[in-house]
Formats: sequence, C-alpha cells, structure tokens
Amino acid sequence: MIAYAIAAALALVCACGESRRPIGEECLRDEDCLSGFCAARSCVSAPTLVTGATGPPGEEEPRIPQGDASSSSLPSDASSEGS
Repeated sequence: MIAYAIAAALALVCACGESRRPIGEECLRDEDCLSGFCAARSCVSAPTLVTGATGPPGEEEPRIPQGDASSSSLPSDASSEGS
C-alpha cells in the first residue's frame, strides 16, 4: 500500500514540474520552449527587435524653420489678394 502511495506522489510531482525545454532542445510549438520561440523544430533565443541596431540614437535637434515673417509660406493666391 505504501509503495502505491509513494508512486502516486512521485507521479504527481513529475506531472506538475516544468515541461518546457531550454534552448537547443527539440520542440513542436513556441509553448514547448522556455524562451517562447521554436524554429526549425529547435528551441531558440528570442529574435532581436531591430536588425542591425548598434545602440540608441544620438540626441537630435528639432527642425524648426528659420526665416523672417515676410517669406512665410502663404499660398500664391492669398498674397495676391491685397494688390
């Protein structure tokens, strides 16, 4: 009787354990891998978000148009109405 109880307890512990596989192990679905990515029936690491990225971009200056008020971009018909 005790042997059956121990066998049942061991089966329960094994059933509740982690069943996902580490990188390099075989898989069929993304859910089979610890990383969450299965490619070519093998667990792989997560892909990079941006290809060729080397780091964050540098500081940028805002592009504010420089010029006087008389050379503003008014439509040609609006500037000819006064004459």
